[in-house]
Order: sequence, then structure tokens, then C-alpha cells
Amino acid sequence: MKINLCETNLDGHHEIYLENLLNISSTSKLFIDIKIEGNKKRIFNYIFDRKKLIKKFLSKDNEIFHLLYFDMIYTYFPLSSLNINKIILGTLHFVPEEKLKIILLKNFSKKIDLIVVHSEILKEKLLKIGIKNVEVVHYPSFYDYSIIEPKEKLKKKFKLEDKIVLTTLGGTRNDKGLDILLESFKYLNSELKERIILNIAGKEETFKKEFIVQKSKENKINIRGKYGFLTDEEFMENVLLTDVMVMPYRKIFGGNSGPMTEAIVNKIPCITPKGLNIGDLTEKYDLGLTFECENPKSLAETIEKMILNKEKNEFFTSDYHKKLTVENFLRSYEEIYSKLEKGEYK
Repeated sequence: MKINLCETNLDGHHEIYLENLLNISSTSKLFIDIKIEGNKKRIFNYIFDRKKLIKKFLSKDNEIFHLLYFDMIYTYFPLSSLNINKIILGTLHFVPEEKLKIILLKNFSKKIDLIVVHSEILKEKLLKIGIKNVEVVHYPSFYDYSIIEPKEKLKKKFKLEDKIVLTTLGGTRNDKGLDILLESFKYLNSELKERIILNIAGKEETFKKEFIVQKSKENKINIRGKYGFLTDEEFMENVLLTDVMVMPYRKIFGGNSGPMTEAIVNKIPCITPKGLNIGDLTEKYDLGLTFECENPKSLAETIEKMILNKEKNEFFTSDYHKKLTVENFLRSYEEIYSKLEKGEYK
């Protein structure tokens, strides 16, 4: 049975996710170039765009439909107008916290065969709210780090040999909390700050370069900034030269973190917020340390503790990285597709 991989976005990680799934036999790309309204205040467009998209995705018969970014679709709420008699699975990247979204997700989960999430902890959250048709596929690293120089050479290349490199990667969106990290340096002592380079690499979004530079002056932060699009090589270099990966994300962030995945596969310790999925992962699998979410002072204390742990050679011995391979990713999806075709999720 043909498996339609349904996507509306071919940027960044969307494309690499799709391209890897196309390595599974019987999969086929079903790309619909349509802009989906994200502003809930424009309620007519918000509903109509999703209804139109669902009908386009499900226009064929006797096939499996894999909605690769289910997060964008389940908020379509006039479910009474939908008569879904297809085999459908949706990959959910973020588990919502808002009550309305939880209700919408629970309703839509009854309309489809299966929901896929990227960690056991996200699955546990869905089970707690009454969604039972859930499977886990661990989100892997799709990068080949063997083509990049090792950490020692990279740090020498960028004149960082004697520095502790704290890195935050990705777009400077509000939910990723870069401002919280910048504020935390206010609580670090001067001697420690002198030893730290804060490595910021990613597209300017909510927090612009001017804001970052101003905060670095106020809080006496040594910044290494790369603002804008990163090539794959630049991205991997920024990962490998890192001593500690920091995810200062806000409470609204409900999924996995790409930079965290890259840190894990390269055995780089992480600092993550308690209570979030990534914080739960950190504590469950011994991937680093956690701090009180949205609390700059707690983050500063955790940074100090992390540096002390590293200097004592108290490294983390987690083997969680073994789960995050492309081979495991593809094998898991192959098993799911096979079960769907046999009707085992009915």
C-alpha cells in the first residue's frame, strides 16, 4: 500500500525529515504548497485553510496518509463536517498545554489511526490526557559529523582553546528564551564570566543582534555570534566546539529540541528547564542538569554547577544517544507503516 508523506513546508528540518522517510519503500512525497493561516484572530481563514489542506491531503483512496506536521492540523475544530475513512497517522512534535488545544487534539486523535511522538515522555503526557493511540519514534541526528574537525582543532581554529564554550543554537525566537540566558549572566561572578564564551548561532527572530549586543555589554558577556542562516558544516562546527549546550526555553515550549539532539549524539552535556519535555529527558537519561524554568538566577547557579562538574571530570555516562540514529528512526517507521497496513491499530 502506498504511503503518502504529507507536508506543506520544505525548509530546514522539514525537508531532511521527509527526504529520509522517502528511503522507505512504498513512501511517496505529497507536497502541497499552501500557506496556512496561523493567526487565530482571522478565524475564517484559520479554519478554511486547514479544511482545504485536509481535503487535499486525503484526496486519494486505499492509501496510507502520514501527516508529518500534525501540530498544524489538529486545531481544525469543525470535526462534524469531516468524514475521514482513510488510514492516517500524524506526527506530533509538541504536546499542548492549553486546555482548548488539548480538547481539540483528543477529538482529532479519535479520527485518525495513530499519533507518533518523539520521546517516551511525550507519549506519557498523551496517555495521561486520555490519548491511547500513540507510538514513539526517536528523533535522530541526520548529520554526518565525521566530515568535521574534532573539538580540539575547532577550538584552536576559532581561538577558543582556553574558554568554556556555552552554546545556544537556532533562531532567536521568544519561546527559546535567549533573553533569559543573557539575563542569567548578571548572577555569575566576574572570574567565571571571563572564562566563558557564549556562542550564539542562528537566525535573528524575536531577539535581534542589537538587543543581544546591548545585553552582552550590560552583563559583561563574551559573545561569539553568528546571526543568520547556517550551512550544515557551520551548524556541525558550532555543535562540536561546544562544551555545554544550553536550552533556556520558556514554558510554552512543549517538544523536543534539535540542538539538544545534536548535543546528545556528541556526548555534550545539556542544561534544560525543569518541567518541560527536554528537562524531563535530561533528568531521566542523565543528559546534564536542569534549572527552574524562566528563572535567570536558577540558570546561573546551574551553569556554575555544570562547570564545576566538568572540572571534576563528573561527566555524564548516558547511552541515550544510541536511540537517536537514522537507522532506528527508519526501522521504527517501517514497523508502524507495516502495522497500519495490516490494520493492527484499529
